[in-house]
Amino acid sequence: MAKKDENFHEKSSNFSGTNCEKIPKSETKYQKGTKSSTNRESIRKKKKYRVDVRMPDGRRITKSFHRKYDAEKFRAELRIEKEQVKDTGIYIQNDIKFKDFVEIWFNTEVKNRKAKKTQRCYESDLKNYLLPLLGQIQLRHLSFHHARQLENFVLKEGKSARTVNKVLMEFKTILNDAVKLGYLLRSPIRGYPELKEEPRHMNFWNKEEIKIFLNANKDDHLIDLYVVALNTGLRLGEICGLCWDRVDFNGGVLNINRSLTRDGLRNTTKTHKGRYVPMNAIVRDTLEKRFKSKNSKYVFTTQAGKPLPYDHITQRDFKKAQLKAGLDKKIRFHDLRHTFASHFMMNGGNIYTLQKLLGHSDIKTTMIYAHLDNQFLKEATEIINFS
Repeated sequence: MAKKDENFHEKSSNFSGTNCEKIPKSETKYQKGTKSSTNRESIRKKKKYRVDVRMPDGRRITKSFHRKYDAEKFRAELRIEKEQVKDTGIYIQNDIKFKDFVEIWFNTEVKNRKAKKTQRCYESDLKNYLLPLLGQIQLRHLSFHHARQLENFVLKEGKSARTVNKVLMEFKTILNDAVKLGYLLRSPIRGYPELKEEPRHMNFWNKEEIKIFLNANKDDHLIDLYVVALNTGLRLGEICGLCWDRVDFNGGVLNINRSLTRDGLRNTTKTHKGRYVPMNAIVRDTLEKRFKSKNSKYVFTTQAGKPLPYDHITQRDFKKAQLKAGLDKKIRFHDLRHTFASHFMMNGGNIYTLQKLLGHSDIKTTMIYAHLDNQFLKEATEIINFS
């Protein structure tokens, strides 16, 4: 009798693991050419061996053969497939190539569902890394080894550990979605480790540099935007997408739940969560003055009253403003957010309050500023006190 967990049913002791049904041989001898011998030949032709297997995914496979050899061969193939499914979670009959599944995946899971920027990132990484290396491989043949090949391929291109981890995360996402869509039973690269990333250098201005920058650009048409960015830590898209209906002068807060990107205004933020950011006296005064002369639903606009061009600010306007200030330390616009967060912590702010102000989903993201708070570290050391 075959093992119960294999779901094989045996009816013949000489064909273990298979449901074999055969007509028993007759003990009577017949003379060749008689009617009885003809019946015997007919019985022999009808004799069959039936294979009956239950697969791990619930499928029941049954097939009949005239020859015992063929039945045993088919049963052996199914047993190999069954063991592979148990070991790897991959359905061996799935012959779709990785590139063909990626096309299905992109159209069902990414297109029109993710932000345009995310779609472009996926398309770029698929074109440059994933498809050239893995496109022709059948989905069922992908393994842990291919993740290592992908890792080495990206490193060979001179990319950082951060980029490698991003590409590998996309690879994991694709295979996880293959499981959800029924193409795999389990991801073959589940648990593949990330590369250790070097700590990112955090650039921010000190108080003197901030003062020099603001004084040098006090007549710039974007000076109010720079002031609000430095005093709130808002992302550029959140500032550009800020509308007057989200400015609460009575409550003294900004309701941040929109973002203006290269693709237009979106009713969500990067983390898909809204938040309230208090206005200090400088921000409140700046916005009240702008409100008196508003010419658009947007708080910050071009001189013609149109939404600010996202790319122009980062690639042109902010760079020119820094050159005008004559600062040696050049930073990105996003580093104004780092500047706000760094000074918030250095002036005694709480790390958990900062997380809410910045809109971070994970406190680990905010913890890069913790080392700037001496009080935070001092309190941490007081937790253990042996005497």
